[in-house]
Amino acid sequence: MMNETIFNFWHLNDSKLPLNVLMSGISYCDKNYRIERHGENLYSFEYIIDGSGVLEINSQTLYPQKNDVYILTKNSDHIYYSSEDQPWIKIWIIFNGDFAESLFKQYLPENTYLIKECNILSYMNEIISLSSATHMDYPSFIDEVTVLLLKIVLRLKNHLKHKAPTVSEQIKSYLDGNIENKVDLDDLCEQLGYSKNHMIKMFRETYGITPYAYFRKHKIELAEQYLLNTHLSINEISNKLNFADQHYFSSVFKSIAGVSPSEYRQIK
Repeated sequence: MMNETIFNFWHLNDSKLPLNVLMSGISYCDKNYRIERHGENLYSFEYIIDGSGVLEINSQTLYPQKNDVYILTKNSDHIYYSSEDQPWIKIWIIFNGDFAESLFKQYLPENTYLIKECNILSYMNEIISLSSATHMDYPSFIDEVTVLLLKIVLRLKNHLKHKAPTVSEQIKSYLDGNIENKVDLDDLCEQLGYSKNHMIKMFRETYGITPYAYFRKHKIELAEQYLLNTHLSINEISNKLNFADQHYFSSVFKSIAGVSPSEYRQIK
């Protein structure tokens, strides 16, 4: 049976305040956990302590899991539900107000709903601790939570700014930096810790082309620049770009550029 700790503040909301907290809590979800909303005036940060699930929001389908933060925004259409095998344990806060709106506009890119691998648990625990405090009046509570929400948003913003490059981006960077050299994807697989099939699949999904085709295409683009802007012979260009021989270079060049290297140099 699902267990939740919920703190409800709807009845204390004050339209004069720049921020209002509607609810906060911790949810130990089960396979039946499912929330659906359409166009409501609320924002939410939900941090996944453990487990996995699905968020469908404004035509995006996302998969928040352990150590991720998912974000609900004002007027969004969203449905979220927990996986059956590994249901979420999550800690969350729902809020609204002019301050909330300005936070999102100033600090977070539009249509950002999932931030991977961003631990905000300490801030969320502080919010839950404040939510359970019986000695604090609502305006004082809001003052404290306002500071914590600002800290959370800044953490999210900086995480997005400095996030590690994806596998596809790392492959592209490696290829771009070695256009004049021979490359071995097996070596890169070993460096990144992924199988060759996985790397090729990820790269194609991101850039619509295999790493090999991308690398070959950019070699030929560089060859075009050498043909147009230098007096290097075709054989010298072939050697410079580490083709096996001039014949192979000319064959690859024609397959991509539509003409041979010598014809390209003449017509340009």
